[in-house]
Amino acid sequence: MDPERTEQEAIRRWRAGDPEGLAVLVRLYELRALRTAYLILQDRMDAEDAVQNASLRAWIYRRRFDPQRPFWPWFLQLVIREARRIAGRHLSKSVSDTGSDADRVDMEGWKDPGHAPDLIAERKESVRALRQALQRLSPAQRTAVVLRYYHSLAEKEIAEIMGCSVGAVKHYLYEARLRLRDMLDSGETQL
Repeated sequence: MDPERTEQEAIRRWRAGDPEGLAVLVRLYELRALRTAYLILQDRMDAEDAVQNASLRAWIYRRRFDPQRPFWPWFLQLVIREARRIAGRHLSKSVSDTGSDADRVDMEGWKDPGHAPDLIAERKESVRALRQALQRLSPAQRTAVVLRYYHSLAEKEIAEIMGCSVGAVKHYLYEARLRLRDMLDSGETQL
């Protein structure tokens, strides 16, 4: 079946009040949404909460959705807002209080079934270092980095999603790149 047609039919059903329509839409984008929330929050359970809360908000605000537009960018905004809200609750936690490696769960439970295990193993060490470096960024910097480099969004789109100016996005990205480069070059993260 045509994915675009499936999405349009699901949007129609969802907006008409059929919960199954929303379920179809969320299933289409759940993996990307979970990965996005995880990259911002660095915690699997928090990422799942962010996506679940965004799904609930999608149901509540379904009448505000423009059916002429694609669902994913609108849903991504909801996910980002929820992730940032959750990150704000955790700001009081210090970076050093992140728990042991045994307490942390990586994204392998959400891996795309199309990726070969050897490819995942090959990148695991560099991904771990990058994840540790990302964890040391502020939630706003992490959000900007995820939207720019994971979702390949333009600065203007990032500003709209984050609810800030393009100048603020440029600042977040600039500072994040500097900090990431310094951390990765200095070996502050463990490879």
